[in-house]
Amino acid sequence: MKSIINKTTISILLATSLILSSTAVRAEYPFEVMRPDMAEPTVYSQVEVSHEERASKTKLTQFDKELARRAVLSCTCAITSPHATRNSIKNAQRLLTVEKEIGIPKVMFGMTLAAACSESCFRENAKGDYKWGKRGEAKAHGILQLWPWVKKYGVDRMNLESSARFWLKHIKRVRKKTIKQCRPRTVMQSWRQAWVTAIRYPKPGGRCREIPRHWYMFKKMVKMKKRINKELRGVA
Repeated sequence: MKSIINKTTISILLATSLILSSTAVRAEYPFEVMRPDMAEPTVYSQVEVSHEERASKTKLTQFDKELARRAVLSCTCAITSPHATRNSIKNAQRLLTVEKEIGIPKVMFGMTLAAACSESCFRENAKGDYKWGKRGEAKAHGILQLWPWVKKYGVDRMNLESSARFWLKHIKRVRKKTIKQCRPRTVMQSWRQAWVTAIRYPKPGGRCREIPRHWYMFKKMVKMKKRINKELRGVA
């Protein structure tokens, strides 16, 4: 009888040790998802991006700085004085840094510059749309003139980076829907459709054939980018 009990106890101890050892290994992987069509779980590990990696990703090149400079100089309301011009160029560079951070494709690079010129003349503390506000108060704030509803998403409208991140991410989210609805033929067309849909009220049937008022300025950016590329290749 004692031998049977001993054997049973040993078996339980061995099984417990196996369970504990497997649990200890699996605890190293914080994200683990089992899909129905998979025999083994898919493991997602936490990957932290270092400050150096983030800085190298968003570092502005000579091309980027020249694009920011020319975009401001082509925006007449942003160059009313030397001080305004300097501040506008700095803000334009900050906008391009956010675009790089968000991962805007090359074909659309500079889209925030086109919007900032039209909306605020590159002024971070700009206020507008007074006719829509209560008691004559400004309803649109910041470099991209965002309305109060964005505050529920934690957006600081008077902060350039906060506004630009939300604005770009919002267009990226909308783009997933407009691609299915509008069936664009090119990448640029897909972004144009998402852009105009994201910044205007919903419309039955969508806004696939419309363009945002920033689009004309953005087309200037496209030509500007080609000229800068050509000039830099000539220098090289």
